[in-house]
Amino acid sequence: MLPENYIFETQLRCYATLYYILGILENELRLRVVITLSNHALEKGYAEWFTILVQDKKCAKSIRQVTNNSMNYRGGIAGKLTFGFWTRLFVGRNYSLLWTPALHQVFPALERPLELQSFHRVCTNMFRANQIRNRIAHYEFYETLEFEQEKSVLMWLLDRMYGSEKKAS
Repeated sequence: MLPENYIFETQLRCYATLYYILGILENELRLRVVITLSNHALEKGYAEWFTILVQDKKCAKSIRQVTNNSMNYRGGIAGKLTFGFWTRLFVGRNYSLLWTPALHQVFPALERPLELQSFHRVCTNMFRANQIRNRIAHYEFYETLEFEQEKSVLMWLLDRMYGSEKKAS
């Protein structure tokens, strides 16, 4: 039987790895989504990238809260929005509204990005990434047996963002 501190250290290393990969994923989502939706907003005649999202009540509420509380935030509002906010952009109702005109560009290495099946795969993995993020953020130290599977979900998303450009280690 393995010593208890060995098991704890193993769990901690797994969590640290997943937390690091999630940080990369969240930063890339912020950057790529804002750039992509900014371009789309310009084409549509909107002043800001987030004005496209007003149809989604939860997104609109998040944006309203952040803009009310971050008037002088130098980094813009993107850094104040939660991981859950970014995840909500990749849900079924946004296929024709956001995915086909713009958001598919966030994942340039995704095969057949405009196909519904590709969109569903991204949605499923984004939902799973949010679950992983919440489990780690709330210190739920069980289920380390899923480490490799969870890491592969996060890496799948990053691989579709980067392609062969670069990868998280």
